[in-house]
Amino acid sequence: MKILKVAKFLSMIPLAALLASCAGSSNGEDLEVPTNLPPICRDIDFVANPDMREMCGVRRVHNKAYKNIPQQRYLIKPSETSIVKTGNRLELRFQNSLPLYLDGAIVKEIQFNQDKRLEKIKNTYDYHEIYSGKQRIRIFKMNIPTDAGTSYDYCFRIPEKKGNDRTRSVAMGNHIEAMTCEDFDQLVADDLAKKKKK
Repeated sequence: MKILKVAKFLSMIPLAALLASCAGSSNGEDLEVPTNLPPICRDIDFVANPDMREMCGVRRVHNKAYKNIPQQRYLIKPSETSIVKTGNRLELRFQNSLPLYLDGAIVKEIQFNQDKRLEKIKNTYDYHEIYSGKQRIRIFKMNIPTDAGTSYDYCFRIPEKKGNDRTRSVAMGNHIEAMTCEDFDQLVADDLAKKKKK
């Protein structure tokens, strides 16, 4: 009888493991979704559509390492801009540019669960080109709303690329620089005042 009970118990282990693995993936937390997904894959719910995972390079992680998987949310503008959570940090990523780190309260106020991954962040984008003599200054301000109902302003400057087409690789991206929004507002106000005088 004891041997029969042990055999019965052992036969149930694979079933229990299968049920546990299914339960673990029900909310998508253990899915590793690449941060360079092609556009066609970005609006797919990989929990509801598991057959699309392989085609889009999504895989399941079978241990607690999924807590460290980079997670991503796209902004509505500029196109291809996203916020990526890696560990306890947020990176603001622009196309063909090095990431910029966001810190402060926003880190805890943007959610990155499976449902939110499919929801774009409805940010605003205010871009200006200011000419001073032969110099061109390209600046922009982004207001990023959070899932907590707050929003934060971030301001940036796009430096001119150095070199020429022969010496500069086409693949080189813009090295976007953070600037204070006070400086941004002052530059825009000064440019507007200068235009009114003309």
